[in-house]
Amino acid sequence: MKPLSGVTVLELGMVMQVPLAGQMLGDYGADVIKIERPPRGDIMRDLDEVGTAREDMSCYYAAVGCNKRTLCLDLKQDEGREVLGKLIDKADVLIHNFRPGAMERLGFGYEEVSKRNPRLVYAVGYAFGAKGPLSGMPGQDMLAQSLSGFAMNGVESGGRPRLTATPTVDYATAASLSQGVLAALLGRERTGKGDLVTTSLFDVAIAMQLLETSSRALYNYRTDWVQYAMIFKTSDGWITVLTLFRDNPLQLMCMAFGEDDMSADPLLANSTLQRKHADIVQEKFGPVMERYTTDECVKRLSKTDILCAPVMDLDDTLKHPQTLQNDILREVDIPGHGSVQLVGNPVKLAGQGKEMPRPPAALGEFSSEILSDFGYSENEIRDFQERGVIT
Repeated sequence: MKPLSGVTVLELGMVMQVPLAGQMLGDYGADVIKIERPPRGDIMRDLDEVGTAREDMSCYYAAVGCNKRTLCLDLKQDEGREVLGKLIDKADVLIHNFRPGAMERLGFGYEEVSKRNPRLVYAVGYAFGAKGPLSGMPGQDMLAQSLSGFAMNGVESGGRPRLTATPTVDYATAASLSQGVLAALLGRERTGKGDLVTTSLFDVAIAMQLLETSSRALYNYRTDWVQYAMIFKTSDGWITVLTLFRDNPLQLMCMAFGEDDMSADPLLANSTLQRKHADIVQEKFGPVMERYTTDECVKRLSKTDILCAPVMDLDDTLKHPQTLQNDILREVDIPGHGSVQLVGNPVKLAGQGKEMPRPPAALGEFSSEILSDFGYSENEIRDFQERGVIT
């Protein structure tokens, strides 16, 4: 039995933050009911332009839509809100990422909901927070990167900001939110009461910079981890070489390739000077690297205990033996595509075993089944369908 078997989660979320948190909880056995609005559903369903053009499943929705049942419910109708209320009465967790005040206007804010179901864990993933000058601003990963200082990390004064193409803040916020839900469920076992769990893209983006914040707070200097990295071109690709934890990395690099010790130059005598004059190191050592393949460079540098790694394209990474050994990819049966490999949960429980996840469901695919599970009769369900309360 999975650790969250028997736990019912209501997910009212869109895009990545809350849907990914819901998928993570579903991975551990929770019955995740994704509640979507008609007629469009989650924005993620048509954010993929290629899938939308083909009238096929969005690849992005597929990435965060596993291990869930879907209910398409019109919350603008009184009956739709009544249905949601009945689901809340029996649920263990409710998670959403609507703007502050949206759930309150529907009558399902934390204060109202906790009165009708004191055991409910109510979790919210905000963009910037429940209150404050940015609370009403629409949120997105790259906006959080921009406002949090994340995009200026490693950028010299006057330099151009850098956004991370991968939505790292979204992912970290989803993981943080699911962590909070798990902690609240554990606390409920002791107290019998649910709790309010909140986080935001903004807070998580700041929290991810805890080392950089500490260097400013204690000694008023800017930490820049990128300064410890040098990227060299090889004969068939690229390699990242780190100068971290070594007193004289350039000397070790020269030893690895049988070159004269370039650190004999007073400008390059130690790691601090080598970082300061990285352009000179690149100029002197770059031609050496270009004579060898990436694999040869990695092998030579590793023998002298230099930290290094090839710079790989995602396609190559997904086929790497370490990726296969770690079993991070899982087979998912996608309608119209058959079994495809998608990224699974990076946190594994040894006792949970491995099984093919429930595939991403169509909009409202389980609406009738879910309402039946919650005590609605066939006639009531049919009436809801005819009046557009459910789809």
